[in-house]
Amino acid sequence: MNPRQLVATWRTNWRKVLAHGRKLRARADALGWREALRVSVINALRTQAETVPLASYRTGHYFQEVVSHKVETARAQRRAREAEALSMHDASNIDQIYPLVFHHGDRLIRYTRLPATRQSRGLIVFFHGFNAWFHTGPLRPFEQFDLLAPWDTFGWKRQGSWFWGEKGNGFVAEMVQALIRREWPDSNQPLFCMGSSMGGYGALYHGITLGCRGIYVMAPQVDLKAKIEDYGLESRANPYGFLRGESLDSVPDLCAIADEQATLPPLFLIQDLYDPVNEFPRHAERLLACYHRKRAWYGLRVHPGARHDGDGSQAEAELFFSLVLDRQSG
Repeated sequence: MNPRQLVATWRTNWRKVLAHGRKLRARADALGWREALRVSVINALRTQAETVPLASYRTGHYFQEVVSHKVETARAQRRAREAEALSMHDASNIDQIYPLVFHHGDRLIRYTRLPATRQSRGLIVFFHGFNAWFHTGPLRPFEQFDLLAPWDTFGWKRQGSWFWGEKGNGFVAEMVQALIRREWPDSNQPLFCMGSSMGGYGALYHGITLGCRGIYVMAPQVDLKAKIEDYGLESRANPYGFLRGESLDSVPDLCAIADEQATLPPLFLIQDLYDPVNEFPRHAERLLACYHRKRAWYGLRVHPGARHDGDGSQAEAELFFSLVLDRQSG
């Protein structure tokens, strides 16, 4: 390497040092030096799989051939799991998992409430997925947000009602929103919603109707009427058929509800394109079209896969909600 190249390399490296120094100083101004140094060390030690979502996903499932029998196989497997759910449930730990009870009229719902480990910036409502008996509740609290997690044991065989109701009656939604309002007495405190699959629907439905500050979802159902049609309009003996009353109109239309709102919450959505449970074009894409019409903010990560899954995380949800607050306060 000649002297000119050495000088050029030195200048480049020195610029990088100065840039890192500016970033560290800005982070220290926001978080304090101790926290800024901790975050910088964590970032320096992260691997590519930890910093690039595409690298950490199960890439063996990318670009699968999508054929109808795979979709039907996935649905059959899901029905089998639904049938086994009650026999696999061990109720001995429910008092520890969902220790709190909220009474609303002549019904009750169990839930858990976890305070933030640091200064709280708001409340996150976490909605679990279908088959309530498989869900053990939130495993740990958030750092900067209080956490509220209701347990939906309504619906067909008490496996979940999409946090909405049964047989055309949205009593679960009324109960959940009454619980949220009690645990969220200050409407000036930021409210957020998150969930996956059935919980994704719950997060979208309640987040949009309550006008929350942001929503984070993975593989959400959006069109419950389409799901009822998938399982057969003539049958009520399935999770979706149990939702409707005399007609499909008794089930809420999430896209119509979103269209009625003056504004929509910022949304981050993660899903496989050919999700066999909730096909992206029939579900999330329809809601995103509404976001386009409303000129509302959203972000998404759609993988070229065919699984009912996602690579989201509690840490990413907390980061997203924090960015929303930072942007709204800036």
